[in-house]
Amino acid sequence: MTFSRPLPLRPCHALCVLFLFVVATGCPEQKPAGEQSGEPKPKSPLVLLVVDDPKLGDAVAREWRARTEDEVVVRAASAADIEKASRLPADAIIFPTGMIGSLAERGLIGPLDSAALESADFNYRDIFDQIRLREMKWGDKTFAGPLGSPQLLLAYRADVFEKAQISPPKTWSEYQRAIEKLRDRAALGGLAQAEGQPWLASIEPLAEGWAGQLLLARAAAYAMHRDQVSPLFRFETMTPLIDQPPYRRALEELVTATKKAGSGGERMTPQAALTELRAGRCAMALTWPSAELVDSSSRSADATVRFAMLPGATEAYRFATKSWEKRGEEDSIHVPLLAISGRMAAISATSAEPRRAESLVLWLAGSDVSQQVAPHSLSTTLFRQSQLANSSRWTGGLPAEASRQYAETLAQTLSLPRSFPGLTLPGREKYLAALDKAVLQALGGKAADEVLAEAAKQWGEITAELDVDKQRRANARSLGQATP
Repeated sequence: MTFSRPLPLRPCHALCVLFLFVVATGCPEQKPAGEQSGEPKPKSPLVLLVVDDPKLGDAVAREWRARTEDEVVVRAASAADIEKASRLPADAIIFPTGMIGSLAERGLIGPLDSAALESADFNYRDIFDQIRLREMKWGDKTFAGPLGSPQLLLAYRADVFEKAQISPPKTWSEYQRAIEKLRDRAALGGLAQAEGQPWLASIEPLAEGWAGQLLLARAAAYAMHRDQVSPLFRFETMTPLIDQPPYRRALEELVTATKKAGSGGERMTPQAALTELRAGRCAMALTWPSAELVDSSSRSADATVRFAMLPGATEAYRFATKSWEKRGEEDSIHVPLLAISGRMAAISATSAEPRRAESLVLWLAGSDVSQQVAPHSLSTTLFRQSQLANSSRWTGGLPAEASRQYAETLAQTLSLPRSFPGLTLPGREKYLAALDKAVLQALGGKAADEVLAEAAKQWGEITAELDVDKQRRANARSLGQATP
């Protein structure tokens, strides 16, 4: 198998930041034994694979050319290419966040050196907590440098909320009640679209590849009881939990909300949902902004767009006792879903020059370079405290106040003490496809318990196909546990 599709910008040459970085971190390259004099041996160019993100690859190539004299070969690859590979023909790879488990479990990427992560140049603790402590890790080791992981947030029109005399809903119950008010065009006066024009109380991302993720995001607060370690599978047996009460409740609420919001059946991505909000055709949406967002023909509502954390829940389901329990006053009601989107960089396990490859990964994920290259991807966002002041790079032309408020809400979300791990196991796409199907069947009228029972059956079959014991160990590592 080859990965021979070069990105539009050819591999480049410019000033040797990698060499300076390695010297700064105390790891100078050693001359081969016996080499005492003469010209230094030319370095082979580093090879970087970029998975399903050509614009990001182009941006990396441009930035490298502008800053370094070293050579790097940037190659495009598809997720399908990577899933079939027994080794990576590269020194480093940029990949969707959800692929970390597949890459790590197959031994295609290796961990980053802890000393390098702690260097002042990289500023590891500047990264938002849930990314630094969870998403970057596999087992108890850090395997990747982040390039940004968007979160589903509640985007809303402040003027419409003020007219309806409601605040951003904090729980899913409040969200349901908000929809009831926001669907009433007459009560909103001229702020809603006129009769005959499109108007939705809310838009949720239900396009292919998003419906299952939306269900997990809605169920996260219900399923993450403080005593629950593994919310998607039973820890010891890998029996799926997706048909259990937290997910049934979340799916039933999703179906009800979609119908009451006035959805005409169109399945949108998060980006399309935000476009509708900015154009004034809905009151709120579950979404996030991106720098590469295609603008709507009218952005009349931009000045009033605001963001809040995704609704949560005041109670959680305790799987051990099969009962619902109220959250304590000290517990946050919000639980973010990780790995819903995003990009990361990692070292190839077969790189001939792992130190140079590691320097490349840390260079990409550093505060300066990342904010130059990452906004060129639809799948990234800011991920460091130091990037808050430059949030407009990632927000696609939103006004300064909306951009600032988005960044603060994202930072708050990813600094919460608890998160839902999301699906990062090998077989991620198969699991999510089965969940997508269940959600769409429920929207079509089938009972939530029926479609989730079928999804759980399919999940069991996927796990068996991939080997239950291997998946059990992978699940433990996805939760931050070290296993043999």
